[in-house]
Amino acid sequence: MEHARLRAFQDIGAAAGAMLSLDEILELVVDRMTQVLEADRSTIYLLEDDGQQLVSRVAQSFGGAGAPRDPLASAERHEIRLAVGEGIAGWVARSGQPLNIVDAYSDKRFDPTWDRITGYRTRNVLCVPMKNRLGRPLGVVQVLNKRYGHAFDADDEAMASALAAQAAVTIENNKFFVSTIQKNMELLETKQQLERKVRELEALMEISMASAGATRLDDLLRMVLDRAVRAVDAEAGSILIANESSGDLEFRCAVGGAPDKVTRMRIPRGTGICGWVVENKLPRVVNDVDRHSSPDGVRHYRDVSDRVGYHPRSVLAVPLVWEDGEGALELLNKNAGRDSFTEDDVRLATVIASHVSTAIQLANARERRDKQERLSTIGQLLSGVLHDLKAPLTVIAGYVRELVAEDDRAMRERFAQSVLKQIELMNAMTRETLAFARGDRSLWVRKVYLKSFFEELRDQVARELEGRGIRIDLELLDRGVARFDQHKIQRAVHNLARNAAEAIGAPNARRRGGTFTIRVERRDDDALLISCRDDGPGIPEEIRERLFESFTTHGKEGGTGLGLAIVRKVVDDHGGTIEVESEPGRTVFRMTLPQHEDAAREDAAA
Repeated sequence: MEHARLRAFQDIGAAAGAMLSLDEILELVVDRMTQVLEADRSTIYLLEDDGQQLVSRVAQSFGGAGAPRDPLASAERHEIRLAVGEGIAGWVARSGQPLNIVDAYSDKRFDPTWDRITGYRTRNVLCVPMKNRLGRPLGVVQVLNKRYGHAFDADDEAMASALAAQAAVTIENNKFFVSTIQKNMELLETKQQLERKVRELEALMEISMASAGATRLDDLLRMVLDRAVRAVDAEAGSILIANESSGDLEFRCAVGGAPDKVTRMRIPRGTGICGWVVENKLPRVVNDVDRHSSPDGVRHYRDVSDRVGYHPRSVLAVPLVWEDGEGALELLNKNAGRDSFTEDDVRLATVIASHVSTAIQLANARERRDKQERLSTIGQLLSGVLHDLKAPLTVIAGYVRELVAEDDRAMRERFAQSVLKQIELMNAMTRETLAFARGDRSLWVRKVYLKSFFEELRDQVARELEGRGIRIDLELLDRGVARFDQHKIQRAVHNLARNAAEAIGAPNARRRGGTFTIRVERRDDDALLISCRDDGPGIPEEIRERLFESFTTHGKEGGTGLGLAIVRKVVDDHGGTIEVESEPGRTVFRMTLPQHEDAAREDAAA
């Protein structure tokens, strides 16, 4: 018997470190308790979390080889609930004290109901509490009927209490072990969810960056689709956009599979999985394309697969919807050893589709805005060209009048050459406008001989301002060579001269007539400095801060307000600077044009 008792302690203690379920541990406890105490049967009641109820977890029907089958066993396989304080087990649970009853029927705490139901006769009862290390109750162990007609003695009571304490430790360790495993599983699941969220956020960040950096819609869609395929861990994907006129779905881009073959193919509206998604504005998953048979008749559109030679196993499609269009994001063949797209994949794809839809809408708006801005800029440039055509047309008109009155052939030839130069200037303006409209280079830097260029420019300005009583002076302090776009510098100087003439002849001017001086010199850093000075009334205070803005004008009939804006643009194109000083009786515009070595290389390359 001592050996059996020692073995019981060992078995219950070993259960603490074994990978057993709680029910397996409880069955082991009642089995060993019944054997050691030589009883008919044992039952374990555990306290519920609220501490108010006892619930039978394990009941043993007989206590060893040859023992008679207990008719109560089938009844007690059902869950028995007792309030703490009710019956013998309830009394022990509330008091925390063991209870050894020799004659059950003589104890008022005993409830004979089950004996009457089953015909079993309870003679004696030994019930001991199970407490954890801190003395808190976990439940009770109830042992019935000492064999051979004997009653449970003090040794049995001590042994039962010791085994119950050992069992309590084992049960508590098991609960802690199970709880730890559950927590670890929860932490693992949380970790996986966080990793998935991080991947989703990284994908969305990449999509946002791609949306911000792409300049063309097709480039944007390709970059976004590539990131969506990687985020959902798919094998291939495509973006389809509904044609505005027919409604058919066009493959705008594709990655994986056979992208070159599928691009620009069409699917009739309402056809296939993507057609259904676009029509219903709902996501759709088909994880077995070959066996899929939908009650609503939605099937994969095999015509495209047959034509490109790529047959998907699984399909995930989500709708794309923006202000003036619709489409679908289609992802094919789940990777990572799985053939099925999950609900998480659907949620992520839906979020990505929302970003794609927004990106498409923004890209379309950006394209429309760029077109409008380009048309507006071209319109402004044309206004500037028309504004600048006044100068060569005026010069041409003057030379033509001279040609009509001149009899000397040599002078007529000279006037004709001057007319042709003005026409070439007009042609240059036209070419510049066309180049700008095409997005081509608009600056044509060439080697210019300063003496001949500025002397001729002085004569052109004098011809343009002829009859206004304005003298044109030229202070040519540098007679060498410089590099700049001569046609643009001509335009700039003509604009400044015309503005000066209009200011000198303005109604508020104190005198009629004046002087416009062109001064050319070289700075110490080899930059060319062109100064245009007049002795007019000066620039009005109210427009000085916005002097170089487009459409800024003051007191000029028929003025467009583009003259000084064009001058600023010419200087900026050359990489130079422009400064202005103005006071009554003196206004100076200084244009600085850098003369770097790279300008020479640019000249040679052009």
